[in-house]
Amino acid sequence: MQFLVPTYQSFLSLFASALLTFTLPAQTGEAVTGEAPPGHPPTAQSETPATGSQTAGAENPGAQNPGAQNPEGIADGKQGATKPAKKRPEKLGIPVEDLLVRSLCGRCHAVDDRSHMTRISYLRKSPEGWAQSIKRMGRLHGLQLTPTTAKMLVRSLSNSHGLSRAEAEKGLYDSERRVHWSEDHHDSDFKQACAQCHPLGRALLQYRDKDEWQLLRATHVAMFPLASRQMGGGPPRASSNRSRFGGGNSQGASSSSSSNSSTTRGGRGGSSNASSPNNNTGSSRTGSSGSSRRGGGTSTGDRVLEKLSKEQPLFTPEWEAWSQHKREVPLAGTWTVHGHETGRGDIIGTLVLSRADVDEYTLTWNLNWSDGSSETRTGKGVLYAGYSWRGRSQGPDRSNWREVLLLDENWQTLKGRVFQGQYDEIGMDVTLDRDVGRARIVTLGNASVPVPTLAHKVDVYGEHFEDTIKVSDFFIGQGLAVTDVEHKSARHLVVTVSAEAGTKLGTRTIAYGPRPGAAKVTLYDTVDYVRVRPLQGLSRNGGAKHPRQMERFEAYAMHRGKDGKPYTKDDVDLFQVRGKWALAEFAVRDNDDDVQYVGSIDEATGVFTPNIDGPNPKRKWQTNNIGDVFATFETELDIPVRPPEKKKAGDDEKSDGDKKSTDEKPTDKMPEEPVKSNDADAPKAIPARETKRFFARSHLIVTVPIYARWQVLDWEDR
Repeated sequence: MQFLVPTYQSFLSLFASALLTFTLPAQTGEAVTGEAPPGHPPTAQSETPATGSQTAGAENPGAQNPGAQNPEGIADGKQGATKPAKKRPEKLGIPVEDLLVRSLCGRCHAVDDRSHMTRISYLRKSPEGWAQSIKRMGRLHGLQLTPTTAKMLVRSLSNSHGLSRAEAEKGLYDSERRVHWSEDHHDSDFKQACAQCHPLGRALLQYRDKDEWQLLRATHVAMFPLASRQMGGGPPRASSNRSRFGGGNSQGASSSSSSNSSTTRGGRGGSSNASSPNNNTGSSRTGSSGSSRRGGGTSTGDRVLEKLSKEQPLFTPEWEAWSQHKREVPLAGTWTVHGHETGRGDIIGTLVLSRADVDEYTLTWNLNWSDGSSETRTGKGVLYAGYSWRGRSQGPDRSNWREVLLLDENWQTLKGRVFQGQYDEIGMDVTLDRDVGRARIVTLGNASVPVPTLAHKVDVYGEHFEDTIKVSDFFIGQGLAVTDVEHKSARHLVVTVSAEAGTKLGTRTIAYGPRPGAAKVTLYDTVDYVRVRPLQGLSRNGGAKHPRQMERFEAYAMHRGKDGKPYTKDDVDLFQVRGKWALAEFAVRDNDDDVQYVGSIDEATGVFTPNIDGPNPKRKWQTNNIGDVFATFETELDIPVRPPEKKKAGDDEKSDGDKKSTDEKPTDKMPEEPVKSNDADAPKAIPARETKRFFARSHLIVTVPIYARWQVLDWEDR
């Protein structure tokens, strides 16, 4: 005989199931009275009378209270007889046609005659969303899958119940595992309900029907009861007839506690308070006091779910258009890669994709960084739903890089993030352009041109440059000129550019051949200050029991922009600068000593390494190695001297007139004529330069590790 051994997962599953009895809507066979409480979706049973399978008396409260079966009270002219309520129309859903999904999910999710599966047919998610759902099924309900089967299941659900490209783009930063992002533009209710536990991107990457949005909240409150303080929902606070953990009759029926009390469903959070303001039909399902958090009223969660139901419904025009034109998108070929990695600098290279199977590819990265390093990596990837790329590669150091990219509507560009690290904190933003087989410019390097200048070299990266290329093939606009071209390779040119004094500052497009081009240079007169990025850094100590979260810093030379004022929104990034990094105390109390314990920073690269996790016996009160510090940066740059600003013509005339009226004396001498010079023969002036020292800093918070990482899936790394 084989005995069942209780586990933590089984207890958690039992506890969640018990709590769900308070929060989920009525199921088939349960007695239903009145309207659904706020925060719960209406169900078909709440609009139709009880079936004949129910018994009379205590097991069928509808027999004692006919109004409970016909809340609308529609009479048909005969005493004691009522017309049945209108049958609720069938819900629209997405059929589940994959036999793999049916076989693995059908044990819990029922399939109807339209191939609709409960829950699954009424929601859509990103690949990461489906992966999290599958992991939860294994953790709570014992679903056991091999890594290969789990990936096949995620792929099937992502293709048939996924998102359109426009829908996925809204929350892509969550799939990209970004450490630094901003959600300030979202409304306060949305942030209060969801952002206290996870990024809003996780909610933005889900599309559901109205009932499913309500069930999502019910599941949250059942599994994480404190979530009711953020998003409402859950059982009423006062319900004298509610039995512990569901209680009541096993069929879901309950008897009245008194002759004047209304009928309630056992274990579903009904209230015996017939005078409740929400009790309009004699029912008490809606709660006891109209609480804005649980059981009634309009809570923050109600407003958020209503908003999500309208803005992220199950069916959207974008998804319907995508599903009608769904096909395999060909990606095989060479792609030009350009992007940036914090600390290491700009990236240029290629990605070669080779088709291995339907939507599956093998890949080879060849990358070069502006700091002089280079790397070749190989791996494989999958294109989900015709637009969403997920890949993984390894290099000489055997480290894993994960790739999250989004294909544009024209199938010509992939954009996203490639990342690694224990917390996915080390990453690079990349753009991949498909090689179209003709000469063109893709991106530029060293593209900030000082004004004036005689010879500034710009790196031009592109495709299929011939060695016969000449200066006349380029056009760069008024005040600028291409004076020389050096052919490095079929993908790399070095173009020498000159800029006349007085040329208008801003951006200019470099055009090559008969096409207008899109690559731009930035014209500036001098460097106004240096800025450190990120401005707010985050790191987590580790190395003993938990992994470390590193932080990388970089510094950029900045121009004050069109408004002529530094430290404003229109300031312009010019180029990355190298210098010396250090840590300084961010004093928040007397005798603050965080800088001695939080960790160290590489003075050449700006990479911060946090200290070990756990209490430190050498520190006062044996506190952890956490705290606030400044990451400081110092550098010395040789920059152009800004030309003096010209005075307005009216001011000059006025000042000259005043001077003449007071100081001018009559004279008999004729004024001397100015000496004329041949400007064409005069040598061009070399712009003045100066050496200037710059300082900048960033705030760095070093905190404790993340002790429970639910998004990590073990089978993804196999």
